Amino acid sequence: MKFKKLIAALLLSALLTSLCACGKTEEIKVAVIVKSVDSDFWQNFKSGVDSAATEYNVSVTFEGPENEEDYAAQNKMISRAAENGADVIVLSAIDRTRNAPTVNAAVRNGVQVITADSALDSSLISLFIGTDNPAAGIEAAKALEAQFPAGEKIKLGIVGCTEKTENILKREEGIRQYFSGIENVEIVAAVSADSNLKSAESKASELLEKHREINALAGLNEWTTLGVGAAVKKANAAGKIKTVGFDTNIVSIGMLETGEMGALIVQNPFAMGYLSIKKAAELKNGEQPGEEAIYTAVTAVKKENMYDPDIQKILFSFKKG
Repeated sequence: MKFKKLIAALLLSALLTSLCACGKTEEIKVAVIVKSVDSDFWQNFKSGVDSAATEYNVSVTFEGPENEEDYAAQNKMISRAAENGADVIVLSAIDRTRNAPTVNAAVRNGVQVITADSALDSSLISLFIGTDNPAAGIEAAKALEAQFPAGEKIKLGIVGCTEKTENILKREEGIRQYFSGIENVEIVAAVSADSNLKSAESKASELLEKHREINALAGLNEWTTLGVGAAVKKANAAGKIKTVGFDTNIVSIGMLETGEMGALIVQNPFAMGYLSIKKAAELKNGEQPGEEAIYTAVTAVKKENMYDPDIQKILFSFKKG
């Protein structure tokens, strides 16, 4: 009799354990590896990641190198994430070529990879999420051209960063594509700066000193935009040298107000982060993306429209509540 009671108790325990397990959704492990964690852009991206992680029951790690040129540090992070059992890696690649072998090794070991913001030279990526960068470059060129009277000569200097960074290259490609058929536009020089204010300002100032004919400057990411604005301010040339930049923070918004920056092409990093986690959860659950890329919107902001309520929401999306 005691034996029968013991068997019954064990069966009941097993049944209850099974029922409890059925009520739980397996947590998905996603490693998010970005170019750095310091800028407003990446903090806004992280806000999107955190929002989706809560909604889709995803366990997230979020990290990036100390500077946006350190592709080797990213490779170590990718390898570590794969070794630690990540189901999906979300990567914003610093170097589209030199990050690829490490990513390919992770994929061959069963990890799915989504690239966000900056793509990679690999056929093994599940999905890209971010700005259509050539199209964004075209928008930047249009925003710059609009600051000049029709037919006026435009002598342009471009300040990019890290030559192997895919999104920067594609934005420059878009600018060159748009201006290629316009006779009154000359791209005088293009330089690459490190992703910090000191380097970006130095490179922009060098352009203005070496090429005094330059009357327009383009910065292709958050740091180079700040550098372009700082160089224009240093040269006391606000409004004289026409400018366009990318992304938004409290400093670049101030430059828009005071004239060092003529227009900002503002991306949507929150949406990039949110969609990256949403799609990572779907991939883990066996849903195929059905497309190679999801493009998030950009908005051209200038002094004339920066106070519009809808534009204010975009400009100050980086602010914490």
